[in-house]
Amino acid sequence: MSRIEIGIASLSDVQPRTVDGTPRTVAERIEQIVELGVLADRLGLDHIGVGEHHNEDFAVSSPAVVLAAIASRTKRIRLTSSVTTLGALDPVRVYQDFATLDLLSAGRAEITAGRSAYPEPFTLFGADMGRYDELFAEKLDLLLRIRSEPTITWRGKFRPDLDDAAVTPRAVQDSLPVWLGVGGTPASAARAGRLGLPMILGYIGGPYERLLPLAEIYREAGEQSGHADRLRLGVALHYFGAPTEAAAAATYPYYYDFLRPKHPGGGGFTVTPAQFQHGLRPGQHLMIGTSEQVAAKLAELHEVLRFDRVQALVDWGGLPRQWVEDSLHRLGEEIAPALRPMSGIACGRV
Repeated sequence: MSRIEIGIASLSDVQPRTVDGTPRTVAERIEQIVELGVLADRLGLDHIGVGEHHNEDFAVSSPAVVLAAIASRTKRIRLTSSVTTLGALDPVRVYQDFATLDLLSAGRAEITAGRSAYPEPFTLFGADMGRYDELFAEKLDLLLRIRSEPTITWRGKFRPDLDDAAVTPRAVQDSLPVWLGVGGTPASAARAGRLGLPMILGYIGGPYERLLPLAEIYREAGEQSGHADRLRLGVALHYFGAPTEAAAAATYPYYYDFLRPKHPGGGGFTVTPAQFQHGLRPGQHLMIGTSEQVAAKLAELHEVLRFDRVQALVDWGGLPRQWVEDSLHRLGEEIAPALRPMSGIACGRV
């Protein structure tokens, strides 16, 4: 049995002017994310994930580059994308980027592969979004082949053939970890289980039990495919550790700004004050509150899901930098020690 891994993530959302009037640039956001990685390493947290986006509302389009900057200033924290939009990218290049990161970090890199919720990467890289799932399935197959075969011969529909091709450099880790990032799609959870890959579930709404069917589908598919001992389940969630309940409630304007549609017809949704307050309650999705409240909610969520990894989104909506850093201290110094004594369901990396 492995201990629960507790880490952080940034989606790199950018507000040119935050709700409290603070101006922010893309360069400042990227610098902040690097500093958060350094602080998380110092606090003993287990990993940092950096999101990939390809529109003006986000600062990072290349997680591997930002993670490499974090690698140069850290010693132990693991470094992952959150997520790599694999369906729109070339798996050869994805492997090369993260193998390079693995070399730079002495074996700390991971890939979390997912299917983008945004159309921009498909448009930018000339991928047919109408073949969304077919693209992802083929490219995931190629990525998994590349990580196990230094020289590969391969045929597919969406990329030129590979004939006895050497894909270099090779990662330090014998098998560069590849997680699957899953939203609410049962077929995606089943795929992760069939392949014996670790899976991280995005949790952005509803009671804990909402995620349970996906976890059960994942485990059942994995067990039926002979991968029971390889399964690992993570959950990605929205977090803020506050000094008081009033301070937690005061984050609402930032949360609203984080999720609201930024452009006509753009993605996102409006969170009302009542919805936000409901999400703060026990049994609901928002891990926003005092250290005691968040630790209790995570313990209850673990009772339902038996997860192995928590990935806490820490810097959403233009929250003031000092608030985020203080919240990160609470995660590392108060919440993680309360949660880690619980065990996950499996051990070993995949």
